[in-house]
This record gives sequence, C-alpha cells and structure tokens, in this order.
Amino acid sequence: MRNGEFPRDLRPVEKDLLLWLLPEDRPGYAIYRNLLQHWMVVAQGRRGSGNYLLAPLDEHPDNESPLPSVVAYGVVETAIGEISIALRERLGNQVEFEIAVLGKGEFVELADEVRRWTYSRWVPGTPCPRCSSLVREVSMQAKADRRLVLAICSKDRRLWIYDSETGMNQPVPVTNFYNELMLHMNIREPKIALDSQRLFLDLDEFSDSDLFRAFRSYNQIRTKVTLDSTITVLQERNDSFFRKVIGLFKSKQG
Repeated sequence: MRNGEFPRDLRPVEKDLLLWLLPEDRPGYAIYRNLLQHWMVVAQGRRGSGNYLLAPLDEHPDNESPLPSVVAYGVVETAIGEISIALRERLGNQVEFEIAVLGKGEFVELADEVRRWTYSRWVPGTPCPRCSSLVREVSMQAKADRRLVLAICSKDRRLWIYDSETGMNQPVPVTNFYNELMLHMNIREPKIALDSQRLFLDLDEFSDSDLFRAFRSYNQIRTKVTLDSTITVLQERNDSFFRKVIGLFKSKQG
C-alpha cells in the first residue's frame, strides 16, 4: 500500500480478525480492543506487506524504535494457506499488527476457512491451541489471588505465559528464555548452552524450579507480566538432567 493511501480505517476483515485475536472476556486485552475502535491505520510497518501501524491521526509513525514484543498471536487455516495474525505491544501512541498468508505475503480476503486457533484463549489444563498436544505447565503464585502459568509445548516448540489477573497469554521468545535458563544453571558447554531446541527435546529433564527461575530472570529483563510482589513456584519436579551432565563434564575434566 502506498503512503498516499494513509491514513485509512481498518478493513472490516482486519478488524474482525484482530478482535477475534483479543477475547472480550479477558480484561488484559480490553485496552487493545478499545484502541482498534478509535485509532486508524497511519503507515506501513517495517516488516513489509501486511504489517501496519495503528495510531491517532495526529501521531507521527515510529518505525525506528526497537520492535515491540508480540502480545497476541493466532492463525486462520484456509484453503489458500495459513493466515497469521499478530499484534505487538503498545509503543507510545501506536500499535503494530501484521496479517499475512504465511509464505505468500498480504492476504486479500478470508475464504474457505478450515479452522482457527490462538494462544489468547488458552487456559491452564487444556491442550496446545495449535497441535492439541499436552503442554508442560509451571505454576507460579504472584499473590493470593493471582496465578501465573508458564506453558511449554514440545511438539509445537513454543512457550507462553498465562496471567490469571489479566487472562492474557503472551508468547515468550525461545532463545532469550533458554539463554536465561543456561545462565541460571551455569551451563557453558556450547553444545548445550547454544542449542535452544534442547528446551523442547529434553523438557522432561528440567525441574519446575529451573524453568521458574529462568522465567523470573527473563521477566526482569524483558517484562511480560508486571509484578507488585514476588513470585514463587507452586510445585516441583525432579532435578534437571543437565545437572548430571555438568557433573559428568566436571568429572572428566578432573
């Protein structure tokens, strides 16, 4: 879309997909639903086709600041391919979204839908929204009436954090989280520390405490949930396999 075609209203199909991505029964998404009703598409984003910026009419679009984290993600599967819908965290007075056919770019219309799924509607105790596999859950307590759950799907190779206070499920980047996990466990062996896919391949070997501490450190650096109290893990699993690996390395070096 050319610069001369901005500003514009959200197209009806764009608005419908974004509102579906932000369930109205989850209070944390309410602010974004409200912005969709009042802001306009003012520019194209830096990621190209299908990527746009929503803002008030008098706002100067910002494509220079670091790219905000994804706050909501989902996919609509159709006969022509998978349409991905992503909304990023608010940056000042703008919000960035992307709706595109995976591998093909910007979509034109929604037709021949097969099914749709989103992490936004997930609740603890239910399968992965994408692949229907069981997910690993690490339950944390922030305060008496607030529960956080780190959900990890080995098959889909994704992780996200659920917040009972807001009802939101926010994606967590795999590599950044794994880096914190390795730092916490003091693992420096390159074959282990640099292979983030081990998070999923060897997931059962990590204890809840390991995963909890990694998330706590990650959240202090790249905030996913704003906390006004400390968080604690609610349950434990066996010690990590990687501690045994470290022991083997040390014994060999000795």
